[in-house]
Formats: sequence, structure tokens, C-alpha cells
Amino acid sequence: MSKLTKTGIKIPSLKQPADQRPVVDIPLPSRLFVPLIAGDGGACQLIANENETVQKCAVIATSGTANGFVYSPASGVLEGRQTVFHPLLGNVPCAIIKCAKTKADTRKKVPLASLSSEEIINLAFKKGIIDELDGQPLAKKLSACRKSKNPVLIADGSDSEPYSSSSWAVINQWGGLVYKGLKLAAIAAGTKNYKIGVTLDKNRFAGLLEKYRQAINPSVFIKADGKYPASYDLGNLKHLKKADICRLGVQACLALYEAVAFNRPQIDCVVTVTGDCVSNPRNVRAPFGTPVEHLLNFCGLSDPPEYVIIGDAMTGLAIQSPDIPIVPGITCLIAMKNRVQPPAHPCIGCGRCAAACHAKLLPYEIMRRLDNMQYERLDYLLPEECDGCGVCSYVCPSGLDVADKVLEARDSLGNIFMKWGVGDEL
Repeated sequence: MSKLTKTGIKIPSLKQPADQRPVVDIPLPSRLFVPLIAGDGGACQLIANENETVQKCAVIATSGTANGFVYSPASGVLEGRQTVFHPLLGNVPCAIIKCAKTKADTRKKVPLASLSSEEIINLAFKKGIIDELDGQPLAKKLSACRKSKNPVLIADGSDSEPYSSSSWAVINQWGGLVYKGLKLAAIAAGTKNYKIGVTLDKNRFAGLLEKYRQAINPSVFIKADGKYPASYDLGNLKHLKKADICRLGVQACLALYEAVAFNRPQIDCVVTVTGDCVSNPRNVRAPFGTPVEHLLNFCGLSDPPEYVIIGDAMTGLAIQSPDIPIVPGITCLIAMKNRVQPPAHPCIGCGRCAAACHAKLLPYEIMRRLDNMQYERLDYLLPEECDGCGVCSYVCPSGLDVADKVLEARDSLGNIFMKWGVGDEL
């Protein structure tokens, strides 16, 4: 289950002007590069033939399982298959679709049936819905929630990192539909406790309540405390503190509603495009498989960027080439002139990283053990509890990438023990 953090740091908000503008649909690029990976994580094989015309939302690949499908994000001609290196997926085979101009989407709404928990979860798997918060299949998260004794769902629209405002943009534009998707998710999770979390000042929060007062009970909305990582002000909801909190992405909730109401697979996402090289920062809705370069060109570049980051500044990855495709889980794209990186110095043992860590870890001690090859002692420091938020690196006065060391310990712990064994010799 996700955690409601109780510590954190204040970071500057760099969301304007993107968060003040409505979401716009980006024009289709000439080609889409659609990863052949199903929503359940399985590798898929093309079932459409080369040079065959494919329709938007049609199945173009399958893994052979009940839930293993890849859908075409746009109508066009399937030109073939190409392996693309993606920093989030590694070397991944992609379907190349030459896009064709199509009419506006005129999906017909189907009557909302009374679906069981299992039917909703199976539909989320089948329609390939990925939660943008952590890149996990939504169905997998809801199944885990269902096994909990007291689950509480929070559609997390906090956008707690400095640049991203895509979650707020989705709530502001489609809040009523996010709410309906959240209620469906609650049915799947077997709970009646669900909230929509946001980070807004007093006036904007009041405006949000007024905007949706006819569609959403005001008590559904809760406010984050403005820190990073986000921690919600539970106020008089103290009973939730003993509950199992499951954070869901608002885009995943919207996709779940559209899957039920329109039989629509998840084929696109909302991305914040911003940075000091971007002329017109805004939130755009782009089909999966759209090259990063196309999003940057659509929003305009005032200067050639030295760094392009997928994800936000705290947890994002700098990419070498802007021709990689947008995939589920990418909600922010930053183009920067330069990266401010202070010179690194040895750790001074100040303890700021431990004070800021919401997982209550000792990042400096994990880093020290790793650097001194004291691998057998890492187990007691619980590096597997790290979620990679990057706060420890942000507060480090020595300019060390502490988070990278902690993640190295977390991700390679098993291999280290296989090589070195367990003992107290070092």
C-alpha cells in the first residue's frame, strides 16, 4: 500500500503558467512508435499485417493471454516493427504507425452497467490502464487493495513535484469524470472510503468546490500540506490514519471511467511540457507513442535545450535523444538550458537526509555502507523501503546524489548477498 507521508520538504513551485491553462489535444505526429507491451506487462506480437490500415482503439498486438492487448492510439497504416531504446523500458519493440487524418472522436456512451469488483478489475487489465503515479497496472493495485482490511483510495492530484501540473489540469477539466472513475475503483477495491487529493491555496480550493458542487460531494476533496512528497491534511478524518491508503493517479481514474462508459482503452495521457527553453508551457494530451520531440515542437522552443528530462526534476530522467516515445507513466517533460549542480564534497554526517526522509531511513548510513562495501549490514537499514523521491539528494549540503546510492542498495541487494554472503567480517 502507498504511504501518507508525515515528513517532507518545501520546494519551489515552478508550475506557472502551464497550470493556469486548459489541456489541449496535440496534433498527431507523422508517426507513432507504440511499445508492444500489454497492460498486464506481457510482451506482445503484432496481429495486424505490415502496410495494413488500422483504426483508432483497434487491437494491433496480443500476448495470447486474456488481458494481453496493445491498442492503436490513432488511425493509420501499420508500417512495421522497430526496436527502440527507451530509458524507462530498455530495448523495446514498437509498432510504427503512419498516422492518418481522422474526424473528431465521436465515441458513443454505453449505459453504465452494475459491474462487480472482478469485472471492473478485469476490464482495467483488458483496456491496458496503467497508473501514472508508479507505472503499475491499475488492476494490480486494485486487487492488492481488495485484500486489505480497511482500504482507503486517494485519487492523488497533488502534483507535489516542482514543475508538473498534469494531475491538476485533469481534475480541473474532467473532475466529474475522475470522480466517477474513482467510485468504480472503490467498488473494485471493496471500499466505500475514497477521496480526491489536491494541493491548492484557500481561494483556488474554494473555487474547485464551487465548480463541482453539483457533481461531487465537497467532503470528497482533501488538501495536501504543500510539502514534497505530498502529505494530506486528514483533519477530522483521523480514523483514516489507521487505514491502508492506496494512492491512485487521477488519469488512471479517468481512464477507468472511459473504459466502462465508452469501452475505450487507455491510448493517451496528459503531459506537462515546460522548462526555461519552452516558449509556451502547457498541459497537452498526446497519444502513446508520440515522440518527445513532437511535444517540444508543439509547445515551441525558445532556445536549444541542453537537458531534456522525462518526469519532473526530483525523480525524472535526462534523455540523450528527443525521439523516444511517450509511454504510460510519463506526465511531465522538461526542457532546460542548463542544470544547476553544485560541486560534490564528502559526506559531513549532518543528518539532514535522515531528517527529511519520509520513510524514516538513514540514507547517509546506507550510502556509507555501500561505499565501504559493507554489504551484509545493509539488510538492517531497510533500503527496500526507499521509493526514490529524491529528497535526501535535494537537502544534501555536500551536493551528493544520496538517492542514487540508496536506490543502488535497494535494487541490487539480492545480488550483493549472492556474491558476498551474510556475515559480520567487514
